Amino acid sequence: MAVRGTIIKTPVPRHLRVSACVDLIVLAEQSQLIPCRVVDPEPLGMLPQRYSTDSLLNALRNPIELYKEVGRLWDQIRFEATHPDAVDVMEQDWDYLLILDACRYDVFEDINWIDGELSAVISAGSHSEEFCEANFEGRTLYDTVYVTANAFGARIGDGVFHDLVYTGEEIDDDFVGWHAFSERMESETVYDATVDAVERHPDKRVIAHFMQPHTPYFGERADEIRARVADDGLVVRSRQPEKVEQYSLEDENVVVSLKEAAELGYVTHEEIREVYVENLRLVLKHVESLIAELDGKIVITADHGEYLGEAGQLGHPKYSYGEAVREVPWLVVDAETRPDITSEEPTNHSDIDETDIEEHLQDLGYRN
Repeated sequence: MAVRGTIIKTPVPRHLRVSACVDLIVLAEQSQLIPCRVVDPEPLGMLPQRYSTDSLLNALRNPIELYKEVGRLWDQIRFEATHPDAVDVMEQDWDYLLILDACRYDVFEDINWIDGELSAVISAGSHSEEFCEANFEGRTLYDTVYVTANAFGARIGDGVFHDLVYTGEEIDDDFVGWHAFSERMESETVYDATVDAVERHPDKRVIAHFMQPHTPYFGERADEIRARVADDGLVVRSRQPEKVEQYSLEDENVVVSLKEAAELGYVTHEEIREVYVENLRLVLKHVESLIAELDGKIVITADHGEYLGEAGQLGHPKYSYGEAVREVPWLVVDAETRPDITSEEPTNHSDIDETDIEEHLQDLGYRN
């Protein structure tokens, strides 16, 4: 048995190294063998970005949190052992990549009517920030223009692409707060911005990142549910501009979205699925119209999926591993002619307003 200060040699497979590091820490703590040191420094370099020396030490002081994280890592190992590697979207062959935010594969397969070759792929994240970090961050993608309604994409993609168009900057000043945020998230807004980007950059690959079927939910059914919830005494601020200034998210009877209303019991999981499907249909109509405007190879995919009540879960927590949040569509629409793609220096750097991004993320429910 190892003693205090023992050098622990751990030649472990690459995909198990994160787990191995945590296991070593746990065993060392239980056996009172700290400090131990690991000979191979690479495993520590393999730790996810969310880990730091402070976070690991904090985990040792909070066994429950450590237990949860080890459980999550075990879920990751089991998932990765039974599923293909995550797709690197920028390494794939396409001229136009259309991303549907939070679109899970099984629902897309049931609803989609657009012709093409459909398959399921594994996303690099269960959350937009994860997806964008894995696919965009730190890369030189000067042959690509990124049109996005996603604030995480705008933040991470700034300076990475030849051009970045964040539709959050295109809002009329007469709109305020959440309503403005909703307007910039509409499929039509992204459609218009993408058509314009293709016209201005005919020799570039173009990514169009739509926000649907992610919240806030649009459509008649979503409006009906919001009205009913309001009658029950809960204020849902999304899509209701007059309530942005009247109500604070700190109030007990105020929530951002229907998802939060469901978590409080005001909306059923079945109703969340209804409005999710409604929003997928809405965005696919604009995607279909956009395809008619494009001349090149098109791929329709998603940044991650969505829990719709499985095991009582809703949404898409970061660092989650399950088919509902990791398995996404990959629909290829081939073309007879394709544009000639060239790479050029970016047209702008770091001109995205970080304050606007923070406000938009908070309005979506992503609170610091």
